[in-house]
Amino acid sequence: MTLRIIIAVGVLAVANIIGGFLPSVFLLIPGALDLLSGSSPWGFAAAFVQQALVLAFVIFAVWAWMRWVERRSLRDAGWRWGRRSVLWLLLGIVIAATSLLAVTIVLPATGSVPDSPAMFGEPGAAPLTIALLIVYYVGLAFLQQSIPEELLFRGWLLWRLRHRPVVAVVVTALAFTVIHLVSSGGQQSAWEHVLYLALPFGFAVLATGMLLWTGSLWAAVGVHGGFHIGNYIAASVLAPVDAATSWLAVGGVQTAIGLVLVVTALRRGRTILDARD
Repeated sequence: MTLRIIIAVGVLAVANIIGGFLPSVFLLIPGALDLLSGSSPWGFAAAFVQQALVLAFVIFAVWAWMRWVERRSLRDAGWRWGRRSVLWLLLGIVIAATSLLAVTIVLPATGSVPDSPAMFGEPGAAPLTIALLIVYYVGLAFLQQSIPEELLFRGWLLWRLRHRPVVAVVVTALAFTVIHLVSSGGQQSAWEHVLYLALPFGFAVLATGMLLWTGSLWAAVGVHGGFHIGNYIAASVLAPVDAATSWLAVGGVQTAIGLVLVVTALRRGRTILDARD
């Protein structure tokens, strides 16, 4: 399992390197920088290519490992789409985003609502620009982050420990949390990097609980993506709050919800990636 965790982290790192490197090759073309800069549709297209490359590489890597090492199908790692998958995806998004926004709203504000919300562009931005920005942030939340990371951690790694569900939940949540020590979320010190871990730990436990109850990896993807969408919305339309306080509060609430889901699911005999999707 230690080897698999290292491989999962390596796959993510390589995927992001590839995703960032290949589109940058276009910048070598004379005039490409001007074409891709600002709110140009071509710039958003390049960003979409980057996001898609990250997802494609992770899917390929997990498929190759499942086929040649585990001798199993990619479907066994949760990569399957059923009649209820879209329902579980939307449910995960709503639960994660709503809990994050609700906690943020009740925290004391440290400033005023921003005049220029990043997710929706500058005031007076053209409708096309606003639409492209929304698509960009949704792609960033799902194509580049939630789908590949959930396939690796709540799919492949969790499936590998499916016969020891408690160990599976603990190991995958901690492994996923630790890699976020290098995340850039506004931390100003080494201690804040530690406090920030409350966020990924919280939605990791929540994602696992949703997966156990629904039997679908897409519920976990929804939680992960919904967390990012909620974050973008909060930064765009809500007054700022103390960063460290929000990390602990949001992470604590989502951890509590996730633990309730995990415990009740295991007590009812729910198994990892075994229920019908």
